[in-house]
Amino acid sequence: MKSGEEISITGFDNKKYKSEMPDNLSINHQKAILTHYLHNIENGISKHFKEDAEIVMERFIAYNQNAFQATIAAEDAIQHLLFEVENVPLPPPKKYKFKFIDLFAGIGGFRIALQNLGGKCVFTSEWDKEAQKTYRANFGEVPFGDITKEWKKR
Repeated sequence: MKSGEEISITGFDNKKYKSEMPDNLSINHQKAILTHYLHNIENGISKHFKEDAEIVMERFIAYNQNAFQATIAAEDAIQHLLFEVENVPLPPPKKYKFKFIDLFAGIGGFRIALQNLGGKCVFTSEWDKEAQKTYRANFGEVPFGDITKEWKKR
């Protein structure tokens, strides 16, 4: 990427992007796919998110082509986002003893307790938008939304 080009998870929140993207996945769902992929890139769980993460990133890059002034491969863009999700106040342990999922996550109290015991969160779900914002700020991960709704890939 050229200097001055910036790709960020918050870039998905652009109102024009939100309104013009013909996609069956909500913006939060797209961000959840990316952040879950990135948080699990080293433990094998990422394989469940990889294909969708690359598609989401390719669409985002294609939409923002003029802003980036260059063609950026989705994989390169995803690697650029890795720093953003790793540089958080409450990161997972580097060496974890077990994996867990955080359903009805709220702002992450359960996750903090299990991370303190050596656990690595591999999936989160929370429907409340304000709690999702706090969760992302603390852990660098956007929780998937309502788990009672079917997850439609792509």
